[in-house]
Amino acid sequence: MESHTFGKWDYTVFGVMVAVSVSIGIYHAIVGRHGKLDEYLLAGRSMTFFPVALSLIATFTSTITMLGVSAEAYSHGIMWILSEIAFSTGQLLEMFLLLTVLKRLNISSPFQYLEGRFQSKALRLIATSASCVQTFFYMCIVLAGQGLALGAVTGISTTWSVLVTSVAAVLYTAVGGLRAVIWTDVIQYILMIIGVLTVAVKGTLDVGGLHTVHDSVANSGRLTFIFDIDPTIRHTVWNVGLARVFAGMGWLVQPAFIQRIASTKSLKHARWAMLLWLTCSLVFGSLTIFSGLVAFSYYDYKRCDPIASNQIDSPDQILPFMIIDIFRNLPGMPGLFLAAIFSASLSSLSSGLSALSNITWEDFVKPQCPSMSEFKQMAVVKLAVVAWGVLICCLATYVASIKSITILQIYFSASSIISGPTSSLFYLGVLFPFVNTRSAIAALLVGLSFLTWLVVGASVSPGVRQSPPLPSAPTDHCLNVNLTLPQPMTILNSTNHTQEIFTGSGLDNFYSLSYTLYQCFGFLIVQVLGVTVSLATGGNKANINPLYVRQYFWRQKPANEHVMRSLSTPDTDMEDPTGLLDEQQAESSITS
Repeated sequence: MESHTFGKWDYTVFGVMVAVSVSIGIYHAIVGRHGKLDEYLLAGRSMTFFPVALSLIATFTSTITMLGVSAEAYSHGIMWILSEIAFSTGQLLEMFLLLTVLKRLNISSPFQYLEGRFQSKALRLIATSASCVQTFFYMCIVLAGQGLALGAVTGISTTWSVLVTSVAAVLYTAVGGLRAVIWTDVIQYILMIIGVLTVAVKGTLDVGGLHTVHDSVANSGRLTFIFDIDPTIRHTVWNVGLARVFAGMGWLVQPAFIQRIASTKSLKHARWAMLLWLTCSLVFGSLTIFSGLVAFSYYDYKRCDPIASNQIDSPDQILPFMIIDIFRNLPGMPGLFLAAIFSASLSSLSSGLSALSNITWEDFVKPQCPSMSEFKQMAVVKLAVVAWGVLICCLATYVASIKSITILQIYFSASSIISGPTSSLFYLGVLFPFVNTRSAIAALLVGLSFLTWLVVGASVSPGVRQSPPLPSAPTDHCLNVNLTLPQPMTILNSTNHTQEIFTGSGLDNFYSLSYTLYQCFGFLIVQVLGVTVSLATGGNKANINPLYVRQYFWRQKPANEHVMRSLSTPDTDMEDPTGLLDEQQAESSITS
């Protein structure tokens, strides 16, 4: 087996990228006005749409996308492209339904909305705690994926790679604040695009062109779309292309997302930031899928599959492993790709740390200590960055040891427990003013409980349906390797796509439901229960501030002057005694 190692030029490129990221944080720490909490956490609410959009893309286009999506395409084919399209569709719906409401309230934590709309501190606390767990786990998965990549191409241990990334992110986030995070994200996204494009183009050229790539992946069944309506099949047109719309409808209420939206100077800039983000997200996701298909074609062309030949442990390592092969004679290029993966991890981690420090202050500390001095406030948020960074580093080391499934499935399975029900809660409040507090809390708890049962059961039950990957590339040209040639029990259907035989019954069928349906279940459970229970219990008898509902759907009676003013601080120009505040008034009132 050939040694896949890094050279001095590769380490130089990688080191320069780390130094640039940390330097940006130090620069903004020196020139920024960080004596003010608003500047530190929200960049003074003065950002234009372009850097915010790139920051959003860099934040949520993490190693889960770069490694997980490419691994999905390598192992299971092109069908994940439907998820990317569905996700963008959900984002458009979210922008139409929620953006105006959340932006005009001038909130920096999404959970301020929940307390204001439902007048319940308990509901806010439940949702905040759940979201912290989700964000925490998301960043652990991101770090773990980056650790796998470093291990595949450099031999550096996962522990050290996770530690280096954590220290760098904590350093420039703690000293530079959100403005440093946003501008560092811009540079990191550029590196990510360069890295993925480089792999796709060079890999395609090496195998002989696009027609060779197409023939290779088509012959292996990787261009097949499954139309079967069986919900236990891992990926079909229906569960990936339709159910995944609900995943796209839950991002605006993520702490890191709403923090960036709050940093824009107006509703117009917020809209443009979201439009640019969802467009570029679709393009980048498509590029990573194509890179995974190119990687399969490349090793099919070489006739030496690195997974089947035990050269790597997980499909998530396929892209960084491939970069050494195609650029082994070009010093510095493997380092550039590693810098791209590092950028994906670093941008997500720094953004998550900034968001967690913000909600630690806004949702936990500030309600208890509202009169704290500015100096102590700054100390709290900076200490929160460090504390969250240490916790994330520790758990990421453990997550990186899980090799049974890809990071893509690990993340979407676990995060759906929280993201589906909690995101649905915001739509419940915005679209249905008659929903009362008790119904909202009950619906949220039922949704969280149901999905916890389903996800945990699917993880531990021995009888769940297994989904083996498509046939691997040949291994007859591999030299000096120990081959592993698994023979899963499969049948071949009429579309030439392998499907596993499944004979489960009872709870095994329930636990075998595709993980792509989890978020859809959580969303719909909260909507149906919240509306049904509210109607059965007489609805909401309290006056609702019209700022908290979508005016296109409901026209409220005038709200009492003193109702729901305790949390958010919308501009005084937005106060509309008629309860008929329209979108034009909302936009003009929040424009700086």
